[in-house]
Amino acid sequence: MRLRKGKLIPREDGKRIEEFIGAATTGNPSVSVARMLAPPGWSEPAQKPEFDEAVLVLRGELTLVIDGKRERIAAGEVGWVPRGRRVTYSNDGQGACDYWSICAPAFRPELAHAETVEETPEANHVTVQVAHAQGEAMEKWLASLGRTYMDRLDLHGCELSLSLVGDRAIRRLNRTWRKKDKATDVLSFPAGDLPKGTPGPRQLGDVVISLDTAKRQAKEYSRTLEQEVSRYLAHGLLHLLGHDHERPQDARKMATLEEKLLGQGGMVADAVRASRARRLV
Repeated sequence: MRLRKGKLIPREDGKRIEEFIGAATTGNPSVSVARMLAPPGWSEPAQKPEFDEAVLVLRGELTLVIDGKRERIAAGEVGWVPRGRRVTYSNDGQGACDYWSICAPAFRPELAHAETVEETPEANHVTVQVAHAQGEAMEKWLASLGRTYMDRLDLHGCELSLSLVGDRAIRRLNRTWRKKDKATDVLSFPAGDLPKGTPGPRQLGDVVISLDTAKRQAKEYSRTLEQEVSRYLAHGLLHLLGHDHERPQDARKMATLEEKLLGQGGMVADAVRASRARRLV
């Protein structure tokens, strides 16, 4: 029997598998023959298969790590993986690796015993721009706090930009973007949605904090400067994520999230209490 074309096996890792003989094509349980095309940078989890496997490399280079020993199989060479050995496969070269795989008995996923790989969450990144005399001393602390807040919100692979400025700078921004000619505590500028598939971290946007306002408010309410700035950061970050406090139900949700970040009530809870007090007067 001559087989000119095999069956393509669906994959999600970029590797192309065309099986000519085996469980998925001819129903043969004793042996499988398949042609593989592994892109550069490809790798798969370690496995300890219940079948012997021979690999014949036609083009490129295939890396095998068998029980901790690394072997590089070049074009024209054959690699041998006895059953019951722990092995990982990868293409560490610059180009695609084209090779044939022969397994006995036939390859079946349940016989491969691939190890489960726990995905490591992508790290979050925070950049801090300092345009205030007292800001430099808070730069590292604020970057760390920003990452902590993003972790608490289950954000991964995101980038947040923070700016520490004075009243003059934040008043200028407030006048330009919100038509309010006065200094304020914190402003948020969301980055918006980038096209799907855009490489790099997800850009959340910019949070601008006035240290001048923070100093005044901290003194008025008997809080430390760090406590006041923490409140502004939590509030600004939630605005970047689309939360608001215009409607009562939205305010309750945002207040709950501020408390999750701060461990106590934040700016929205304070505003809600003040509004209730005014209504009672």
